[in-house]
Amino acid sequence: MKKFILYIGIALAFYGCEKQGFDYGDLTKYDNTKALVKINYASAYPKDPAVAIKFNGSRVTPLIIGRTPYPGGGYNTNGPSNPDYLMVDPGNLKVDVILPKKIDDGTDSLILYSANYTLEGGTPYTLHIADTAQLTKSVLIPEQFQMPDSGYARYRFINLMPNVPAIDLYYGQNATSVVGERLVASNIKYMEIGEYFTINRASTRTWKIRAAGADATTINTVLASYAGTGALGNQREYTIYAMGYQGNTLPSGKPYISFLLVR
Repeated sequence: MKKFILYIGIALAFYGCEKQGFDYGDLTKYDNTKALVKINYASAYPKDPAVAIKFNGSRVTPLIIGRTPYPGGGYNTNGPSNPDYLMVDPGNLKVDVILPKKIDDGTDSLILYSANYTLEGGTPYTLHIADTAQLTKSVLIPEQFQMPDSGYARYRFINLMPNVPAIDLYYGQNATSVVGERLVASNIKYMEIGEYFTINRASTRTWKIRAAGADATTINTVLASYAGTGALGNQREYTIYAMGYQGNTLPSGKPYISFLLVR
């Protein structure tokens, strides 16, 4: 069985919060002939079953639920808060999302989704997985690991909401007012990622998402908001992602804004 190694320490230091961690198993220093992969599992099943993800036939995650980046996690997620990656051989990569048996013996009960990608050595990636059942989609996004100036954080935004064709991302003073809101990513289509932007982290504000083109003069059009201070780490790089379904009120399926730690 092929062995996948977790690489920890993309950044020399990181912010963390007190969340229950995962057992990551074997750790090793980065080999720059390998690819680095982080998985962002953003499928929002109503009952939110625990799944495992396999690379080339081998499990590379523990059992995880929706809104879980692995390894590493992020903010407003179901994972911890570290900028970690799996170190994977370059070349062909077959990805499977599997449902384990009721008593998990390491074998699959059902393959929920499969996809194939090609990895390049020395390149970091994030694999985003969204939607459910036969509608599941994924996209493999290369990352850059570029440090912003001191006092700033660097971001990109990806739309993982299947029933919102395009999303606008705003950065404002609080969740209950439109005062001071600024549009920072516009018309980001489903399964697409926007351009990089930087934010001065001196002021803690609130992130909001609306359907693209929705009225920005009222909070009634806001699909979700988030005000966690962890998403403003100094010289950190994040992917902001929107997931869930517009109009859904279940904890597993409602809209969320979450932050994945890139570095």
